[in-house]
Amino acid sequence: MTPSSFPPVAPGPRPLPAPVADDPPRLTARTLEGLEGLLAAELSALGALDLRIGRRTIEFSAPPDRQRETLYRAVLESRTAIRVLEPLGRFPVGSPEELYAAVATIDWREQLRIKDTLRVDAAIHDTFTTHSLYAAQIVKDAIVDQLRTPSGRRPSVELRGATLRVGLHLVGNVATVFRDAAGRSLHQRGWRTGEVDAPLSEVLAAGILALAGWEPGEALLDPLCGSGTLVIEAATRAAGIAPGLWRARREGHGFFRFRDCDRELAARIVADLEARVRPPAGSFQASDLDPRAVEAARACAAAAGVAGAIMIERRHFEEARPAAPAGLVVTNPPYGERLPVPRAGALFRRLGDWLVQRCGGWRAAILAPDSPVAGHLGLRPVHRVALANGPIACRLLELEIRARPAPSPAGPTTGAPADGTAIHPPSPGAAAGQPPAAPAGPPRSGGRPVEDQLGDFRRRLAKRFKHLARFARRQGTDAFRVYDRDIPEIPLVIDWYAGWLHAAEYERPHERSEAEHEVWLDRMVEAAAAELGVAPARVFLKLRRRQRGGEQYEKVDAREALLDVTEAGLRFRVNLSDYVDTGLFLDHRTTRALVRGEATGKRFANLFCYTGAFSVHAAAGGAVETTSVDLSNTYLDWTRTNLALNGFKDAGRHRTVRDDARAFLEHRARRGEAPFDLVVVDPPTFSRSARSETDWDVQRDHAGLLDLVARNLVSGGVVYFSTNFRRFHLATADLEPLYTLREITQRTIPEDFRNQRIHRAWRLVRR
Repeated sequence: MTPSSFPPVAPGPRPLPAPVADDPPRLTARTLEGLEGLLAAELSALGALDLRIGRRTIEFSAPPDRQRETLYRAVLESRTAIRVLEPLGRFPVGSPEELYAAVATIDWREQLRIKDTLRVDAAIHDTFTTHSLYAAQIVKDAIVDQLRTPSGRRPSVELRGATLRVGLHLVGNVATVFRDAAGRSLHQRGWRTGEVDAPLSEVLAAGILALAGWEPGEALLDPLCGSGTLVIEAATRAAGIAPGLWRARREGHGFFRFRDCDRELAARIVADLEARVRPPAGSFQASDLDPRAVEAARACAAAAGVAGAIMIERRHFEEARPAAPAGLVVTNPPYGERLPVPRAGALFRRLGDWLVQRCGGWRAAILAPDSPVAGHLGLRPVHRVALANGPIACRLLELEIRARPAPSPAGPTTGAPADGTAIHPPSPGAAAGQPPAAPAGPPRSGGRPVEDQLGDFRRRLAKRFKHLARFARRQGTDAFRVYDRDIPEIPLVIDWYAGWLHAAEYERPHERSEAEHEVWLDRMVEAAAAELGVAPARVFLKLRRRQRGGEQYEKVDAREALLDVTEAGLRFRVNLSDYVDTGLFLDHRTTRALVRGEATGKRFANLFCYTGAFSVHAAAGGAVETTSVDLSNTYLDWTRTNLALNGFKDAGRHRTVRDDARAFLEHRARRGEAPFDLVVVDPPTFSRSARSETDWDVQRDHAGLLDLVARNLVSGGVVYFSTNFRRFHLATADLEPLYTLREITQRTIPEDFRNQRIHRAWRLVRR
């Protein structure tokens, strides 16, 4: 068997045993889970002795003649440490009073001056208190009470940039007090500038490179670089730039601010680190499709002093080409916060295709979520290393990509899956700076080539957006439909929300396999984002299907991609990620304007109110009061938010009621409450709720509901009734004795909707 080019994976350490009061405390370094072995090796190389390795923790000692040097170098030279803690004392404690007394035995005058600032962090386990903040408060009180002057002056608490950061570890009846020798998290190298979505921690980046066995001189490529953390971390290492050198140059925090800092030793160490800096050797490539990410990566590289060594380009990852015959592809693809899970699976499949097609002879280290998404890569890893990217459990997938044999004259070769080979056919690259086209040649079952579909799709989007952007400005809105299944073979709906895209796929038969369809769909959504100039992270994709039993209210995500959009001078909160619908039905824009136009002086009711958009328009139109009724607390809260966004905060005039619409109307009629003048009824097609005794079916139940509305409506009062049930038939015979009926569907379909059957609407006037 060919030996792996990746280092072996060490087993994960167990937690260290609980401290013993008589055991003197030792220097302690913290890291991320999965990086403990790397940190131990770093500390050992810096002179640390007697290492004890636990989960995320390394306890160590320093040679007697090099205690401070070992501490200072650990702070400045460790790439995988998050914190380095210096012990100040260990005490047996069994109560808050004993903790206070123990901390007070430390001479804090050696640590702080009155003008200095303080921060206390506490970690507790199985002790006399369950509140870490309470334990931290006790430590803080003991420190400042010792330093308080007769006039009452004392050090102040500062959560960011404190002169002294104290740590309390309270386990059982043993308290250990540390000072943070770095003063802040060591992932903050000092070169991070700008902001991008979900940046990778510098410590995690250093750990990934070390786990993959990367050494300076080996070519490196990150085709989905984001803000460039991985390649910048590698380039600074190749340049001999210590991770703490930038901080050391400023001398603004950590041990440099301690009163007992050995400044001569610190200066000597910094001079040694400066002398190691050299031009970085090797090839460093990075690219990303998001122009904001590319700009941030270039700015960070410049701040780190390695801009000249890294080629950072704006391009699609499938267009990236390795600049050397062998090297390491290392990347953190979008997932979780950066990309919805349904699209992440398609992206991983395309990434696996690209690795096989373009990176033969290379190694790859891919940080993937610990979920089925990683399986879409279609490659068998040599190793899977458990890591955590913030709160997201991940696996570092280490891959060896075999060089592809040249095609024989008879045609391309294929082979059975093996280590580092694709389990599915590869996809080709793309035109510069744009999502790549699909493979040329005949597609499955005689359909049009995907590249032709993409071209038609982009041209249609460009034409529609140019026209509809002018229409939206006239309407006073920044939320409108751009594409409405215009091309039958591309059954997508794409809505524009103030620079964000909400895409929905309508189920329709096709002859692609599930995996092929995922890639096809991802290419289409990617093309829409590129054509309309929207960053990939601002695109959300949903699957539209016939709803059953209240599914329209169920969450499909939990990221809360919230933003406010405008409509006719009003503001509305939308959520692009968490539900099938966003919170604002764009097809009812015209209907809302009609309601607003006749709301002056009216008592208004909004049944099945959803997020209250009709209520906001009625209030803006001068309704003397609005009542919004829904069974969902979530949507009633959303209604109150929308009302408040527009200044309608009087809860007495603008009521929200949690109730079934039918029960609400029945109770009002029995109590003889004042009737309404204007009512909107826009119910779901079908709904089943645990909060309601009976389910709702619009065809079966609408006549009974509108009869109840009539009993709560003044003579001449108006009802706007609508439904999106395609096979709906209004119960004319039952309703004509109660109302004058007029269908207004065509009048209420906005210009940006090609689908003239998006809803049906009626205006009913009480006889």
